[in-house]
Amino acid sequence: MNRTLAFVIGIPAAILLIAFVYVATWRGWWPIVLDIVLIIAALTTTVLIAFLILAIIDLTHTIREIRAEVMPVLDSLRTTSTAVRETAKAATSFGVSPAVRTAGFVVGATSLASAIFGQGKARKRAQERQKRRQEYEREMARRGEFNGR
Repeated sequence: MNRTLAFVIGIPAAILLIAFVYVATWRGWWPIVLDIVLIIAALTTTVLIAFLILAIIDLTHTIREIRAEVMPVLDSLRTTSTAVRETAKAATSFGVSPAVRTAGFVVGATSLASAIFGQGKARKRAQERQKRRQEYEREMARRGEFNGR
């Protein structure tokens, strides 16, 4: 479809262009054609430069608007980050540091008590359970019922 349309438009346009070149050469119109083409090129260039100037002006206004909207947001962000930083310092000073010191003291005291007084009852019960399990496994292995799990 597009190829057919190209032939329908392209072939007559080529014929008209060849005819124009022949007539312009035969009648001596080339200086006039050259002037017309230069005027059209100059007008087109002028219009394009005007559009570029308008685009630059719009870009400048956009940058100013963005700067006017972003600066208050950045100031708010700076204030918020300062508040968060100070809150974190206060939480560390009054909450985390004492809790860490207390936990360290408790763990140290527990280790010290365990070293002085020996193992607690819970460890003894765990050792007794492990000993019973091993005896049970030996009994199962002796009977041939133990599969190694």
